[in-house]
Amino acid sequence: MKFLGAEDIALDLPAASKQAAIESAADRLCRGDDDGDRKAVLQALNAREQLGSTALGRGVALPHARTDVLGEPRVALMRLEQPVDFGAADGDPVDLVLAVVWPAEAMDDFLGTLSKFCKMMREPRLLQGLRDAADSEAASQLLRVAAEQTAPAQSAARA
Repeated sequence: MKFLGAEDIALDLPAASKQAAIESAADRLCRGDDDGDRKAVLQALNAREQLGSTALGRGVALPHARTDVLGEPRVALMRLEQPVDFGAADGDPVDLVLAVVWPAEAMDDFLGTLSKFCKMMREPRLLQGLRDAADSEAASQLLRVAAEQTAPAQSAARA
């Protein structure tokens, strides 16, 4: 899996609600794909969210799903212009959304990758860095460094 590059990151994205944030995640994850793939990814993300909020707390959400329309895992980060209510257990609204979609038939590394992202996105220095990042390249570099420092190293940091 290619790790998050600057093209996979959107900063100060306008989203007025949790649903708008999830729709933006589907758009970012499916850049260049046909509308049918985007709709399938959106449906998968919404179905997962209906099982329970993917908010991790501290203003972070990790919407994720498995789908049969994509041939490879995809990840996108969005920093929202204004925080939105994601139903987090800590009550904090979400301003950082790390979205993950995985091919349904490929279970390799899915849970390990989610676990790694959960650990990374709980690190206060990373969160502050992402909130302060001047551009997508700076955010990408912060995520690369955090991935290298989070064990197991092989799960999500493959180039």
